[in-house]
Amino acid sequence: MGLLPGDLKAAPAPTPMDQVRALVARNIEGWSRYDAALVASTYADDATWQNPFGVRLQGPAKIKAFLDRLFSRAGYRAAKDTRPPTVQAVRFLGPDVAVVWSEETSVGQIEDGKPLGDRHSHYLQVLHRTAAGWRITDDMIMDERPVP
Repeated sequence: MGLLPGDLKAAPAPTPMDQVRALVARNIEGWSRYDAALVASTYADDATWQNPFGVRLQGPAKIKAFLDRLFSRAGYRAAKDTRPPTVQAVRFLGPDVAVVWSEETSVGQIEDGKPLGDRHSHYLQVLHRTAAGWRITDDMIMDERPVP
């Protein structure tokens, strides 16, 4: 017996929450695959990205160029996640703006020949819905440090 019209239901359209989480998942996937082009594709043309070492970049082209160099370094690739990147919270500030908090823990990264030790990193990303879909406009990576 064949299907009759109306037997198939269309999948519901993805919600803004689904879309935001999918973009962040794509960003995380790019990092885990050391794919600078994939990471850069998640940023808006005027995006600002800053790491915990004070490197601050504007726009996907500069982010990609930096990540190409970073991902080629053996010391960076030596890091292993002990707790993979995980979204902790998504907060919508309006229909077209979302803030995403994520964190991860890793060990084994080497910087300038010296082990960095255990790293617990926090990510704060601001996303904006554009005509091309959701994009990251601001991204700050912060490392947790013990309080002396």
